[in-house]
Amino acid sequence: MDEIDCSTQVSVEIEELNKLLACALRDKLRDQSPSMSENCIFKVPGTLRRRNETSYEPKIVSIGPFHSGTNRLEPMEKIKMWYLHCLLVRLPIPPEESLQYFSGEIRKLAKRTISCYAEIDLSHENELVEMMIVDGCFLLELFRRDNWIVSPHKDDPIFNTSWMLENLYHDLILLENQIPWFVLECLFKLTVSDKEQEDGFLTKLVLKFFETRMLMAVPAEYQPGDREIKHILDLLRISILSSSLNIKPEFRTLELFPPVTDLLRAGVRFKEGTREDILNIKFSDGVFEIPPIKIQGNSESLFRNLIAYEQCDRQCTDKLTSYAVFLDCLINTSKDADLLCDERIISHALSTEDLAILFNGLYNDTLVYDYHYGGVARKVNEYHRSIWPKWRAILKRDYFNNPWSISSFIAAILILVFTFLQTLFTILSY
Repeated sequence: MDEIDCSTQVSVEIEELNKLLACALRDKLRDQSPSMSENCIFKVPGTLRRRNETSYEPKIVSIGPFHSGTNRLEPMEKIKMWYLHCLLVRLPIPPEESLQYFSGEIRKLAKRTISCYAEIDLSHENELVEMMIVDGCFLLELFRRDNWIVSPHKDDPIFNTSWMLENLYHDLILLENQIPWFVLECLFKLTVSDKEQEDGFLTKLVLKFFETRMLMAVPAEYQPGDREIKHILDLLRISILSSSLNIKPEFRTLELFPPVTDLLRAGVRFKEGTREDILNIKFSDGVFEIPPIKIQGNSESLFRNLIAYEQCDRQCTDKLTSYAVFLDCLINTSKDADLLCDERIISHALSTEDLAILFNGLYNDTLVYDYHYGGVARKVNEYHRSIWPKWRAILKRDYFNNPWSISSFIAAILILVFTFLQTLFTILSY
């Protein structure tokens, strides 16, 4: 009897434990997805970050919540507050009244701002509003000083030390270091001057700041479309894509092709393409037409953050990720990079060895849903597999590369012809 009572008690205890566990799990359930369609500023996934950690980490300044409070970035907070002060004293009303007005306007955008950030708790609204005002006004003051809308102060450490400005170019293109564009636009309208009334002035101001650090050989332009700008990195991406936004490729399947040196042996020629559109790559009749690209010290960070953005935001197409795949196919070694530099397709401030390393690892751990160079790759592979171009390239390389080779080749042909005629006449004489 005691054994029956004991087993009954154990089963009751287990049932109670199951109820407690069920209640605990129920309290943890979510009725909404942790990722919202409005998310546009993301933490870079660890699988991408591990390839080059420094390409995603700010060096001197934190913008937005992801890196806020990082000890090594604290010195820049003093400059932010100084920039905010300089901006406020130029306004026609006292600084305290201006700040109160700013707070009211940014607070209206608080819920929309929170929805822009993925994987972070922004429940303290006051802290969020303060951060948006300080960071947004810092950016506006920086862009205005860089464009001489406002003259830089003689004691401004950013414009008096090249290393700070260079690091800012890096920090402000990071996916994790963004604030929503509508916040920046709101603050711009609250602080706009008479000389900044032109339509689209803010976008021009930002693009002018990054002009010398972009991938194109010509100044970037923004062409307004149906889609609104989400943040600074998004603006840079749109400006790179602007002239090819509506181009629809024929084949979207991922198809790789041989590198530059192999293609040259098959008779492929390389030609500098349209400078205004780096993505407009063409291949026809053995001629590769590739627009020039400018590679500098910060180009890897720009590339990697643009690719990370496309991988995180499915509203973005895979155009720049596809472009990275295309460059990785073309460039396997420093010799491949050398040949493209000789054709003025790549202008660079890096060694060709570093160029090869950069392009070889750009798209690792990414998933390309929609490859935008499938049609080009297919044409290249069809040409590479054909026999005549290879023979023509061999003839040109081995027999027509200088006048003496041409003379020797012609002489050999003549000897063969004369030998054949002599043999023919000898046979006919019998």
